[in-house]
Amino acid sequence: MCGRFATGLIAGHLDTAAWLDIERDAPRPDWTEDWVASGDETRAPLLPVIPAGDWPRPSWNVAPTQHAAIVVSDETGVARRKVLSARWGLVPRWWRKSLAELKASTFNARSEEAAGKPMFRDACAQTRCLVPALGYYEWTGKARAKTPWFVSRQSNRPGLCFAGLWAEAVVDGQTIRSFTILTTAANDATAHLHPRAPVVVAEDDWEAWLTGGAGAHLMRPLDATRTEVREVHRDVGNVRNDRPDLIEAVGLGL
Repeated sequence: MCGRFATGLIAGHLDTAAWLDIERDAPRPDWTEDWVASGDETRAPLLPVIPAGDWPRPSWNVAPTQHAAIVVSDETGVARRKVLSARWGLVPRWWRKSLAELKASTFNARSEEAAGKPMFRDACAQTRCLVPALGYYEWTGKARAKTPWFVSRQSNRPGLCFAGLWAEAVVDGQTIRSFTILTTAANDATAHLHPRAPVVVAEDDWEAWLTGGAGAHLMRPLDATRTEVREVHRDVGNVRNDRPDLIEAVGLGL
């Protein structure tokens, strides 16, 4: 499962554009000035030029219905990939009712079933995406005393990419762009936290996933040998808390 994740430093990491192979020629979004002016030394330096597209504000505590960056293939052929801002929680392209009437939970989709489910079928066949992230959160323990954990990859890369599906639907006369994150069975390093985990697409498989040429063999969790799990502050449980230190280790960890 993936119920919260962090994208924070991805948007400002110096190597992000090259890592994701996305267009760089675009003006900086309006959030960059105060992002730098905060003086927070835990934040990475900004890109000289922000990648093209509508990259949303950095967040260390993304929750369902909030917006995050997704990476898609550029159909114009001008660039291989581009960044879009999308709402977390897929609204299928054929949906015409109000969002309040969408009762199904669509922020995650089981990779084993997505291709056959009406909610995800079209997107699985036609509109796939990558969801760049630093990692994701899981919780253990009893209600009101849960311990949060942050799961990430041991790597010198800016982060990792979840396998996602996206769609655009017209609801109440307004176009809504949205996405879901695919899940699979958890690896040995995280199964004690939750039996499910987000699908992490290996970098060599990004293009295959985006262009629809990928099969079930790509539906894998993070490599267990490169998985880092650390206990983090309970403040992450409140979606109003959104700051870089949420992903920092506390306690003794695992």
